[in-house]
Amino acid sequence: MTPGAGAHSLATTGHFNHAGLAANPRAFAARRNFAANAAFHPFWHPGWHPGWHPYNHVGWLGPLFWPYAYGNLFYYALWPYDYGYYDPFWVYGYGDIYQGIFSPYVYDEYVQGPRASQRMAALTQNMTQSCDEEAVEVTGWPIDQIQAAVQPTPDQSALLDTLGNAVINASAVIKSHCPTTVSFTPTGRIDDMQQRLQGMVQAVDIVSPPLGKFYDSLSDEQKARFNDIGASAPGAKPEASNAPPQAAPNATPNPQAQCDASVMAWPSDQITRTVQPNDAQRAKLDTLQSAMASAANTIKAACPMEVPTTPPARLAAAGKHLKAMLQAVDSIRPALHDFYDSLSDSQKARFNTMGRELFAANPQNQE
Repeated sequence: MTPGAGAHSLATTGHFNHAGLAANPRAFAARRNFAANAAFHPFWHPGWHPGWHPYNHVGWLGPLFWPYAYGNLFYYALWPYDYGYYDPFWVYGYGDIYQGIFSPYVYDEYVQGPRASQRMAALTQNMTQSCDEEAVEVTGWPIDQIQAAVQPTPDQSALLDTLGNAVINASAVIKSHCPTTVSFTPTGRIDDMQQRLQGMVQAVDIVSPPLGKFYDSLSDEQKARFNDIGASAPGAKPEASNAPPQAAPNATPNPQAQCDASVMAWPSDQITRTVQPNDAQRAKLDTLQSAMASAANTIKAACPMEVPTTPPARLAAAGKHLKAMLQAVDSIRPALHDFYDSLSDSQKARFNTMGRELFAANPQNQE
């Protein structure tokens, strides 16, 4: 994405400024360069990668959930097969809630030692920078390419301007829902995840109506040209980036298969062994386990059997998936708070450190 892409705004006439808003999946792959982003440097460790899932998926990376969420979301509507290989939208879901509860990251260096305050300040500043860069991704949605492809009439151009304005508004939503502090507890992380998903749902709700109206105004020939903007052979590989190396499938699985890839077994035995809950805490833990199982079903039910064929349909399907994720988090959050808040300080400390053992024991998390 070009550095100035986020600077475009409404002109004084109220029309959207399309100049320079061109994009492609290779540009997004290049932007998704973890090694170059200082916010993520503290969370690289030899022998394991931050995705914890197949398909190069990256959910939680340190304190930030879904670092490139908005680019992934909005570009998926145009280039589903490129992202179906490189960073499939549908893999995000239950596994990320699981990782939010059982984080493998340890933040001791940010709260202990003589330079802890400086490290924390740098981390939060880099998180803010990452959110600002995400806003650029959204404003980089290819309005110019759409305009060139469909050759809109004056009435259609007005609808395209409305879509461009909606994209700008969605960009503002990104910043308003990005975390500004680091959460050290499972309850804090699920609160952050809820806020992030709320922003994503709002962004889709902002962009979907004007996208649908513009698309519906097109002739069949114009719709075909719009659809072809993102045409790519299923399973085609985009250019490589500096993302962690990981095997990818020969062909893109359907969304249902990708949703299934993120389901991890609830660690009942490990929690009992580590936390040693009393009877009252055990009842709260059972409620949490039931909420997690229900959440997995809710998210899976929102995954379509195949990739929708048009950009508006793909964005609508993505919005449905995000709403299911938010519904799942909303149902888990009170149960998690209830259980975690019932623990003693020593129990909380033991629960907080379970993540590394759990993810290290899961074969799919190995590079």
